[in-house]
Formats: sequence, C-alpha cells, structure tokens
Amino acid sequence: MKKAQEKAWHDRHINKCTFKSGDLVLMYDRKFTKFPGKLQMHWLGPYIIKEITNGAAVQLMKLNMELFLGRIDGSQLKLYNSDTGPAQ
Repeated sequence: MKKAQEKAWHDRHINKCTFKSGDLVLMYDRKFTKFPGKLQMHWLGPYIIKEITNGAAVQLMKLNMELFLGRIDGSQLKLYNSDTGPAQ
C-alpha cells in the first residue's frame, strides 16, 4: 500500500511538457549533476526544435540553422520564455 501511495504522489508531481517543431527550448547542461554551482548557468540555449520522434527524442537546431549533433531526451529540455531570457 505504501508503494502505491508513493507512486501516486510522484505521478501527480510530474510536469508534463509537450513540445512541437519550431519551439524554442533550453537544454540542461549535464556537467552540473555532480558539481552543482550556485552562480553558474545550468541551461544552454535557446535552441529550435526541428523534429520529435515517438520516443520523445528531439533533434535540435541552433539559431543560425546549424543542426545539433545527436538527439536529446525531452526530459533535459524546457520551454524558453523569451520575455525573461535564459532561466536558471
């Protein structure tokens, strides 16, 4: 019973974000997982989403229309809010 309650709580707190082609996104810089820094930027970008696969892998493009090598997992992305600039 306890595991079911924990799973239900966890599932309620997952933020589902749906992306579409052409969206501007920020990509999480994974080098901060082991050594988090307070005053350093943790998000890179913005990038343009070019293509999304069924498995939520995303092909990114830089703003100068140069393709980003490889595909990125959608869980490492968040929408870019152009009003405030790159978010922390």
